[in-house]
Amino acid sequence: MIVAGKLYGVGVGPGDPELVTLKAKRILEKADYIAMPKTASDKDSVALSIAEEVLDTKKPILELLFFMSFDSEVVKAGWRDSISKIKEKLDKGKDVAFITLGDPTVYSTYMYIHKEIKNQGYDTEIVPGITSFCAVTAKLGISLAENRESVAVIPSAYECKNIETILDNCDNVVMMKVSRNLPKIKEKLKEIGLMDKAVLVSKCGFPDEIIQYDIEKAMEKELSYFTTMIVKRKGVK
Repeated sequence: MIVAGKLYGVGVGPGDPELVTLKAKRILEKADYIAMPKTASDKDSVALSIAEEVLDTKKPILELLFFMSFDSEVVKAGWRDSISKIKEKLDKGKDVAFITLGDPTVYSTYMYIHKEIKNQGYDTEIVPGITSFCAVTAKLGISLAENRESVAVIPSAYECKNIETILDNCDNVVMMKVSRNLPKIKEKLKEIGLMDKAVLVSKCGFPDEIIQYDIEKAMEKELSYFTTMIVKRKGVK
């Protein structure tokens, strides 16, 4: 009787291969397959490029296509197909390491896969990774929170409805993937008077990293999807 394999959700950090944890490296090297999430069939996986920097040997790759769409049915179809591909390997007794940027528990597609696989009785484990916003604050040499300061982390790629309320009620705010809504975010910051209390970092830890303190000069077309903004009422310098 074949014992089913195990699914690992492995965070590989924000971009710098040196920020991949020792545990993540060990799991990636012991797994039979590395599951590689992609947003389009003709694009390279950023997470895989990071993982390959720390692996001593090549691993078989299981490509999983996730569609970036506002149509929930299209998105769910991608999840179902990915789950089916992973289960096929697990049922053969193979361990699968699903790699994800940053941490698997922070706005990661992996968690949808994790919950379904776990609910179907398979063994699963999450290996945490360094988040983009922790890497950003470290790069800038500032704190994410001090003493009793409150922190909010929001996905501002899709909507800006609650940003003003959040900014009014939190000392420090992390806005992830801001490039798509940058014009709207600029307007909100101007209205509240926080333009000089913000900084954005695009592709933190990559060779083409961008750091911009003058938010007014930041241009959407020059920024990666992986762009994080930090707003601190006490200032970001």
